[in-house]
Amino acid sequence: MVIVAIAGGTGSGKTTLSKKIIDSYKNIKVNYLSLDSYYKDYSNLSFSERAKINFDHPDSIDFDLFYQQILEYLKGSNIKTPTYSYKRHKRLKKKGNLRQGDLLIVDGILILLKKSIRDFFDLSIFLNVDSSERLRRRVERDTNERGRSEIEINDRFYKMIKPMHEKYVGPSEKFADVVIGENYDYELIKIKIDQLLNGNHQKN
Repeated sequence: MVIVAIAGGTGSGKTTLSKKIIDSYKNIKVNYLSLDSYYKDYSNLSFSERAKINFDHPDSIDFDLFYQQILEYLKGSNIKTPTYSYKRHKRLKKKGNLRQGDLLIVDGILILLKKSIRDFFDLSIFLNVDSSERLRRRVERDTNERGRSEIEINDRFYKMIKPMHEKYVGPSEKFADVVIGENYDYELIKIKIDQLLNGNHQKN
């Protein structure tokens, strides 16, 4: 089992890179897990109250549950993972099903924040992309997929996302094995993953 972590700010291309990796391996079992699924359960709050939560702060994420589930997964168990609705800002009753496989891709803006979790990863990648480009992508995604207004997106970006990026997300770059920009060479990443899958590596 090889675990590859992909970090970076909102709109940096984590999901896009994850999909590239998944599409590159047709002959092995590749799974994907997002740290976003592990936002704490705020279903006891009203929607307006949930909308005020700073989801870019580490306190919004249930790292303990994520740690325990990855630990069980590495021991050979299939995992019932939480699912989260971005439109409703809440955890859903429906569970995901993470089955055993050969390669697991995990991503999230804060995936490299805690050492206990970093120790699970065979390879960690940080996408360092300019904030103006990340905001542009965020606006495009959230207006099309999450029903947000551009004013709301900009307000959240400058009040919550950007300060949290500067305090937590950006500094976590130093923990990554590989730091790449917007125009990265995917083949170099694939070579590293191929080496891991072939067993030519040592766990951190």
